[in-house]
Amino acid sequence: MTTSDLRAQFPHTEHLVYLDHAATGPLSRPVMDAVQAFLEQRHRTRPNNYVDVMPTLERGRTRLARLLGCAAERVEYAPNTSTGLNVLALGLDWQPGDRVAVPACEFPANVQPWLGLRERYGVEVDFIPAERGGFTLGAVEQALTPRTRVLAVSWVQFLSGFRCDLAALSELAHSQGVLLAVDAIQGLGALQLDVVQTGVDFLASGGQKWMLGMQGSAFIYVTEALQERLTPIRGWLNGPADWNDFGAFSEVLHPDATRFRIGTLPTVNALALDAALGLYFDCGAAWVEERVHGHAARFAEGFDRLGLRRFGSVDPARASGIVTVEVPDPEGLHAFLAERRIHVSVRDRKLRFAPHAYNSAAEVDQALAAVADGLTARVAV
Repeated sequence: MTTSDLRAQFPHTEHLVYLDHAATGPLSRPVMDAVQAFLEQRHRTRPNNYVDVMPTLERGRTRLARLLGCAAERVEYAPNTSTGLNVLALGLDWQPGDRVAVPACEFPANVQPWLGLRERYGVEVDFIPAERGGFTLGAVEQALTPRTRVLAVSWVQFLSGFRCDLAALSELAHSQGVLLAVDAIQGLGALQLDVVQTGVDFLASGGQKWMLGMQGSAFIYVTEALQERLTPIRGWLNGPADWNDFGAFSEVLHPDATRFRIGTLPTVNALALDAALGLYFDCGAAWVEERVHGHAARFAEGFDRLGLRRFGSVDPARASGIVTVEVPDPEGLHAFLAERRIHVSVRDRKLRFAPHAYNSAAEVDQALAAVADGLTARVAV
């Protein structure tokens, strides 16, 4: 697939420059087609298409497994990242005095599930010192204690774009008997990850950002060893359902990660995620990553030329698709860009740029030129 072929799948490119994929990704034509086909069935031809869509949902699990480099049996759908992380947070057999280590620069989705354990179980949360949206392996090592049971990190930090070394973190955590849990929402769909090679124990991710799915779509990954240690929140689909005798209340769990499926899935969102993944694999994971890194580097170099200070690490090994910059009057510059149909985010009074593979180098240059014009205009005022 060429860049022009890919851009044709996103009609918004005809009238705006969208660089806000770290907030919410746009929907492609294949996703719209999948959603509309499902809704048309429900609306007109097949109101009860519950069984009909099951093969596509299983294909989606297979595609998610391919995305993560694992077996499909290790993956299950979830409605959002927070719910996914709570599968681990509420599933372990916590004891008073147990601890969780979390970087101080985390998004709330990877903080609140752990803070919620304080009152429920007497678990303490240790915040790993962070500087400009990143942290060091040494800081993590110092934060771990003999009572630490989980190290919970974002693969890519939401504000700085800092991409941590998951392999190094898992080696450190496992050497001390600590589980590595990962929020991967700001990386998957843009960057490649192999959860087996990196030694991740548990992962949760939403699909509405870089994966270009719908809000309300997410999934988890859990190793087989960890799965056996977790107590699922119970519902009617944790195990095989007897469709001929719903009065037979079995406590048998599915042997794979679908044991964490409490009930009926948000089906249309899962179908949309499957379609989004189909487009992603048509493009090629390596090609997508190369383009995302290229656009991010182009932004970083452009901001350096403008004399703007970037927020986050400048180490290419820690780079992601997110480039955040500190500017005077970020809200005013954000509005200036929006008037020119260039869409980015303001986070913590900083401007965050997040280009995807379908964006063009010309769009990056257009955005950089607009930033320069906006800064000049602000100074002139």
